[in-house]
Amino acid sequence: MRAKRSKKYRKLMHQYELTFGFRAPYQVLLDSNFLQQVHNFKMDLIPALERTVQGNVKPLLTKCSLAAITAAQPINPKTGKPFRPYHLPPPTVLPLRHCSHNPNSEPIDEIDCLLSLLSPNAEAKKNKEHYILATADPAVKKSDNNNDNQQRKRKRDEEREEEQALRRARNLRVRARSIPGVPIIYVKRSVMVLEPLSTPSENVREGVEMDKFRVGLPEPQPKTDEAAEGAAKKKIPGLKKARGPNPLSVKKPKKRAAESGPAKTPRKNDGTGASNENGAGDGPDGEEAGAPKTKRRRRHHKSGFREENEDGAPSTQADQAMGVDA
Repeated sequence: MRAKRSKKYRKLMHQYELTFGFRAPYQVLLDSNFLQQVHNFKMDLIPALERTVQGNVKPLLTKCSLAAITAAQPINPKTGKPFRPYHLPPPTVLPLRHCSHNPNSEPIDEIDCLLSLLSPNAEAKKNKEHYILATADPAVKKSDNNNDNQQRKRKRDEEREEEQALRRARNLRVRARSIPGVPIIYVKRSVMVLEPLSTPSENVREGVEMDKFRVGLPEPQPKTDEAAEGAAKKKIPGLKKARGPNPLSVKKPKKRAAESGPAKTPRKNDGTGASNENGAGDGPDGEEAGAPKTKRRRRHHKSGFREENEDGAPSTQADQAMGVDA
């Protein structure tokens, strides 16, 4: 299918979804002529329907349509039942739609059956089940060019039957167009065509659009305290709160010596744990006994270990040895 046509059909089905509530998979009612034309043109039934409606489909065949198909087939002498036609798909592909129009469940005319499903109430004319009608013109039989009187008479009879069947098929389409919200698919020259919106469907669509303009936008109502609290507590899905950076990836700040000030050394008690009440020591220079001494630092150096005196001046091991001898 061409891109232009597929885009047109997609928009058309979107209008049916907005106005009449159609949803995929779409239910498609097939008639006997449609199945015959699909078989004649060697088309795949379900893929062709899905390309036309631009979505998944669920094809259905009514009991009355099945009776019309089998009635046109010759009877098998062995079983006494008509042959199964080649253009009829198996039930796994085309399920049966059970329809009961009378107490005995006897099949009725195919056209009346389809129209009753499209609009159960003839007066209301509403497609409640959201069916799509798939129909086609009957196949034209090839005639032989014989001049015999019997052949001519037979040809005339066949032409009358074909004309009558063509009128019936077109009558079905005309009556289906009178029901609003019924998409119609038909086969024309090996191509499936989706008809545009009919006049009743277009009128319904315009009415729905005009109602939207009349109603307008709803006026905002003032929120009460309870509603405001509930809205505040209610979490909006999908939104995330702003968080800080990862603490493991942030560089730690350096401690400044100026801000920290001079370090205060805690007092240390002597080995006995005794201390004077006034805090005065027994030292010769009058230093407090509780005053701690500066801790000596030992560092590795090329010339050896260095040590710091109490005044903070570095001294080597040789100086320390001289001091001991003196």
